[in-house]
Amino acid sequence: MPNHVHAILWFQAVGKISELMKQWKRTSSHRIKQQLRTMPNYESQLGAGDPIWQPGYYDFNIYSDSKLQEKLDYIHGNPVRAGLVFKSEDWFDSSARFYLLGERCRVPIGYETTRIEND
Repeated sequence: MPNHVHAILWFQAVGKISELMKQWKRTSSHRIKQQLRTMPNYESQLGAGDPIWQPGYYDFNIYSDSKLQEKLDYIHGNPVRAGLVFKSEDWFDSSARFYLLGERCRVPIGYETTRIEND
């Protein structure tokens, strides 16, 4: 989505989401600001200290297969409800192509291990 992100994450250890969100927001903010600096219309509007992300995040513990499917359906339907595409699998950064069509997509799917570095 152009103005927010949904992700379904799984951690073996408890309490890792806050660490991941801190690192992800820091890294993505830096990269987004670098990209915006190359766009003349945005460069003048964005101050060095202006935030990219709102503080905090909303997490939800998925406790069943049916709840997982409900959340996937909601996430995949977001760009359709927003009028950005006609079919969820047409959204560029969606995992819908993987789940609905069995095709590879830009979003990593499955039990991939990512190491989060401590500062």
